[in-house]
Parts: sequence; C-alpha cells; structure tokens
Amino acid sequence: MLESFADSRLLQHHYAVVADVLFTLSADGQRLIAMNAATERLLGYTVRDFLKQPELWLSLVITADRQRLSDFRASMGQVERTTYRMRDRSGKLLLLEECLWSSGVGHPLCGRVTDITQRDKANEQERQLARAYRLMMVRSRDPMAILLLKDESLVISHANPAWHLYHGAACAHSRLSLEHLYLPHVLRSLERAEPWQCDISLSLPRGESRLSVQMVSLGRSLADEGRQVAVMARDITQVHQRLEHVVDQQQRLARRVDETPGAHYATAGEWPPEELEYLSAGSEALTGLSHDLLMASPGLWRARLVPDELAICQQRFGEAVRERHSRLSLCYAFVHVDGRKRYLQDDMQLSYSPEGKVTAVLGKLSDVTQREAHRRQLDNLVQQMRGVLFQCRLSQEGELRYTYLSPVASQVLGLDPQAVIDDPMLLLARIEDRERESLLASLQTSAQQQSPWEAEIRYQHPDGQERRLACVGLPQMIDSPGGGVIWNGYCDDATARYRIEDELRQSEERYRFILNSVSDLVSIEDSHGICQYISPSVEKLCGYRPQEVIGHEIKQLIHPDDMQRIAHEVHRAACLGEVFRIDFRIQHKAGHTLWFESISTPSMDPATGRYQRVLSVSRNIHERKLIEQRREHEAMTDAMTGAMTRASFLDTLDTLLSSSSREQVALILFDIDHFKRVNDTHGHAAGDQVLISLGEACRAQLRRDDCFARLGGEEFAVLLTDAGTATGVGMAERLRQQIAALEVRFKSLTLHCTISMGVATPQSGETRDGYLHRADMALYSAKRSGRDRVVLASQSLSEDN
Repeated sequence: MLESFADSRLLQHHYAVVADVLFTLSADGQRLIAMNAATERLLGYTVRDFLKQPELWLSLVITADRQRLSDFRASMGQVERTTYRMRDRSGKLLLLEECLWSSGVGHPLCGRVTDITQRDKANEQERQLARAYRLMMVRSRDPMAILLLKDESLVISHANPAWHLYHGAACAHSRLSLEHLYLPHVLRSLERAEPWQCDISLSLPRGESRLSVQMVSLGRSLADEGRQVAVMARDITQVHQRLEHVVDQQQRLARRVDETPGAHYATAGEWPPEELEYLSAGSEALTGLSHDLLMASPGLWRARLVPDELAICQQRFGEAVRERHSRLSLCYAFVHVDGRKRYLQDDMQLSYSPEGKVTAVLGKLSDVTQREAHRRQLDNLVQQMRGVLFQCRLSQEGELRYTYLSPVASQVLGLDPQAVIDDPMLLLARIEDRERESLLASLQTSAQQQSPWEAEIRYQHPDGQERRLACVGLPQMIDSPGGGVIWNGYCDDATARYRIEDELRQSEERYRFILNSVSDLVSIEDSHGICQYISPSVEKLCGYRPQEVIGHEIKQLIHPDDMQRIAHEVHRAACLGEVFRIDFRIQHKAGHTLWFESISTPSMDPATGRYQRVLSVSRNIHERKLIEQRREHEAMTDAMTGAMTRASFLDTLDTLLSSSSREQVALILFDIDHFKRVNDTHGHAAGDQVLISLGEACRAQLRRDDCFARLGGEEFAVLLTDAGTATGVGMAERLRQQIAALEVRFKSLTLHCTISMGVATPQSGETRDGYLHRADMALYSAKRSGRDRVVLASQSLSEDN
C-alpha cells in the first residue's frame, strides 16, 4: 500500500501541470489522500483546503448529483466514469467528468476529473444546429433528399415534403423513374468525389420546371447498405425563362443596330469592354482596327484611349451606374492606327438587373474630332482660370439674367452653372438685400455711363461660409429688339486674400499685445548695433523709456566688461547663422547692475550672406545669478573654517603649476599637533572651536592673494603666490608663532595648540602629486623631530634619504 501511495505521489508530481484534476482516494473511496495543483486552477480552492476538509468536494457538488457521486466512488472503480455538476469558488456552475481506477483490492483508488462544460455546450449547440437543419429541411421550399445507391438503383433514404411534391408529380406525369432522372449525375458525383452541379428538367402537370441541382457525396451509409448522396435542388424556371427572354431581346436589338448607320457595339456590362458581344462593321473606319481583331482582342480599344481621359470616363460611368442612369454620353480621345488623335462620342444605353448590376451596355460611336477639338481648347483655357467667366444681361425692365457661366462656377459659387442660368435668383438670393440693391445700382450706373463695372460682393456659399467675390465686367449695348446691356466679365473668389489681410492685421495686433504684455525684454538691432525696436518692458526692467533706446546703440545698456564677449558671440553666431544664448549684465538707469539671460536669433540676407538684424529675448536672472554665485562660493569653501575645499585648492594648484610663473609659488602643509587628544579629552565641540579659531588666525595673517585650504580633518595647506623659498619659510614661521600664541576659549577652558609645518617650492618638471609629496614629507619630518616647528622640503628629503 505504501508503494501504491508513493506511486500516486510520483504520478501527481509528473502531472502537476496538466489541466485535469488528478487525485488519490483511500481504498473505501471515502478519504482524499492526494491531489494535484489543477484543483486551484479549476475550482479556486487549494489542495490544502480539500485535504483539511474531506467533505468540501461533496459539498460543492449540487444536491441532485451528490448521492450519485457517492455511489460511484463506493463502487470501488467498477463503474468507469460518471458526470456531475458542481460550483467553483466564484459560484460558477461546472460540468465535470470523473474516472476511477484501482490497482487491486485494498489499494487506493486513483481518479481524474475533467472539465467538460465547454464540450457539453458544444455538443448541445451541435444538437440544436442539427434540429434547426432538420426543421429547415422540412420547411424549405427547395427539394432536398438523401439518395442511397444500391446495385445501380437509387433509393430515397430521406426527403423533405418539397422533394415529394416535385418528384412525385413528375414521376406520375411523365412516367420517368428516379434512376432515369438522377442516376448519371449521381455516378459522376461519386466518381469526382466533389460536389456536382447540374440542371434537370421535370415535366409537371402545370408545365416544364427546371431545377438547379447540387450533389454532395456522403460516403457509405451506417448500415453499409450502399453509398449516400445528398441532393439539393432549386426551381430556376422563372430565371431560365427570364434569361431566354433577355437573349431574345439582345438578338432583336442586334438586328436593329445592324440596320442603323454608324458604329455600334454591345458588351455584358463593363466599360471599356473587356469582352464584346457585338460590334458593327463601321468600327473599322473609326478606329482603323479590323472588326475581327477588335472582337478577338477588345483590350486594344482600351489601350488606345488617352489614360487621363480614360480615368475620367470610368469615373463618370461608375457614377452613372450607382445612380442607375439608363443613358450616358461620353466623349474621349482615341488614338487611330494612323497615329492621329480622334475624338469619339460614345452614347450608351445601360440595362440593369434587379440588384442594380449592369447587365448590358449598348453603345453608338460617332466621330466628333473637329467639334471636340475646338470645344476642348476653349474649356482648357476657361478651366485654367481660377475665377468664373460670366455673361449677364440686364433688360430694359431691370431684370438681370445670366447667359453663360464657366464650369468653375460650381466650385466658386457652389451652384450648378446651368441651374443659375435657368434661375438667377439661386445666386442673387445668397447676397444680402442691401448688397443686392447696391449691386443692381452699380450695374445701372455702368450701363448708363458705359464704364467698366467693378464690385465686391459678400456671398453666402452653400457650404455655410461667407465668401468675398471680386467681380469686373465690360458693358456692351444690345442693338436687337428689346435692347438691354450685356456684361462680359470675370468673378474671382477673394476670400483667401481678405482672410490673409485680416489674419495679418489680427496677427500684428496679437503680437503687439504680446510684446506690450510680456515681462521679458524683446529687442531688434541692425548689423551696426543700432536698436530698431525694444519692448515697453525696458522701462520696468532697466529704467529707460523705449524712445531713449530706439535709434541708439544697444550697447549703452550693457556693462562695459561684457561688451567684448557679447560682440564676439554675435559675430560668431551671425557667421554660422545659428541661435545663441548668453548671460550678461545690464546697467540700470538708476546706476545698479542686473544680470540678464538672452536668446538671440540672427536674420541673414540671402543675397549677400550677411546678417541684417538680430532678434533678442532677454530675461532678468539677477536673483538666480546671485544664488548660483552663493552656491559656487559655498561649494568652494569649508563651512567651519572658511578655508578653501580640497578640490578647489587642487584646481588652483594645477593652474599655478601650469603657468609660466610656477617658480614663484610656495606650498605650506601643516596640521595640529595632538589634535586627537583635544577631541578625546574635551569633546568634538572643543575640537571644532579650535579649528574655527585656527582658521580665523590664518586668514588674518595671510595676504589677500594667498590660498588657505582645509585638506581634511586637522590638515591644512597654504599656497603663496609671488613667493620664493625664503618668503615661504618666513610666512610659515609667522603662522606657527601666531597659532602657538593663540588662546581658544571653550566654556570655562582655555585651550592652546601648536602646529607642525612643511614648506616646499616646485622643482623643474615636477608634477602636482610629487610636489605635494615633498611638502608632506617635510611635514612628517617636522613631526618626527619634535613638532611645533617648520621644515623645508629639501632638508626633509635629505634626512629621509
């Protein structure tokens, strides 16, 4: 039994990742021994939940299935499997299938639980679908049946009422058997092993019926009585009759077309035709291509059409089809075999199916080359004009009518030109009453004085936007009876021009408002440094009024120490044509100095390559600059002693050593003798007070240009410029004496301290680290020889060596 249990645990280990729940029960089927992790994924409960609560599994099973599951598990695996329903932790109902098996009497039972919820739903859907298919088959008006082929005879296995209605009447009326009607087609369907489609005629008492039949092989029957074929038929009698009627119409139409003059053609619905059904003999004279060649290769027709005009004609043909126009007239250029371009007018008549598809196109071709050439030249000229060419007439009664509007009117006015010619109020009604009266009055004045007519009109476009139209026309008197005046003129959409002018005006006002409101200083100076513009904020920022600066050199505002640097940066940026940023000082009219940050953009002259002017936007950064300087000072200064930091001191030393006067530098390193005793005896606060007092004493003794630094802890350094060995040693001795005489007051104590010092001057070719090392060795020598003294670096090195 232990081996079986171990085996089950091993099985659980190997199948821990499977989706099914694997478990082991005691031999009596009442106690759960082991279970894999799929339980948590399936039911939301952990394995520990089921092991601690053996009754949990049965409690999740719905009441109706709980006893059946208990009986199944008590059968010791005699029943192979069972299904039951249970709810997971979220309350969702699951359908589970459980299997049990046993390795022997008295051995634990192994089981597997599978979630078959989705499979059961799929089976139920298939059953519902099958019921729906059976119901649809019964109610369908189309004949359907399953035929069984047995020894060269056909037997109806299943059939719907429509099948019996058609074939029962046909067999009784014509005395034809099922084999006579369907056997050849069934055999072909079985031979091909693919769906077979054919048409069958049935003789019924009401007349002939034509069926479109499709057969599908179903393989052998379940009882292996023969092979089965599904037969589905549809009555296409009316469709067949309609098709015969259409063919008859086409034949009559073809005869009628042959009798009329000109070139005619017929196609199944495409244009340009991909397949011609008919083409008259007159096509050879129009195209230069033989009748037989065009009938065999209709693509030659398309290939000789000018591509641009072909696209336009195809678009018009598509629009006509969508709107189901029965007639369409196209005019296009066709390249004749002789190489000359000819214009053909194609008058079509279109036929449609009930679904709206073009079923036939009958066309008549005419040669309109000469007429079309003149018309197209005029249209091209008119279309190249952005505005509308018009001709209007004012009668003696004061009635205004349009006699011509160029096609561009549809774009400019948003109205169909022909509609406006028929009813001029379509256009005039879109002009305000006051402007319309002014328009008619100006026409009357132009007619009386025979002077050119000019007018600017506010026009309400159909798209809802107001347009500005600029019109001009020349009057001409009419000598015919009825009189009146005709104007030949041109009307252009000036909306964009007015909009640009208005936008420029608004833009100027907006930028002027921005410049007057902005707190920054905006200025423009020419290549000679003369200020051309400066924003009003100059008075608030610098104390000058704009009139005091404009027309004068801008450098009057700049601090003298910054002029050379700014001039150099302006010259460099102007040569490169790039934007530059610079910080500088401005002298306020009151006399004090302010820091400004400026971003400047040079403007170049494309002809000469020189810069014409510089646009600058400057901002007051005085407070920020002061903060930066204070932070920089804090970063370079030790907070306790006021001495330089180690990093700042080393940078200064590098600079001095790299200069030409490095021989005039003296370095003093020193630290406080027995400083650790002060900290250990009196505390760190006392030590801090000693450091503070030492820093004050040293700064008081040193010169202004000397560098005093705290290198760390109680170690300090002094860097003397313009000093030799004697000066360095003398300064070190004065410092030593000053510190030795120093009294440090801490609470009720008076503390004294001494320092040991090493002095060094740089040698030729010596590095910074070598220089520091020699001074440090001198300091070490001073400590070793008794402290509170000054040692020169050369002496310390000889002693060490």
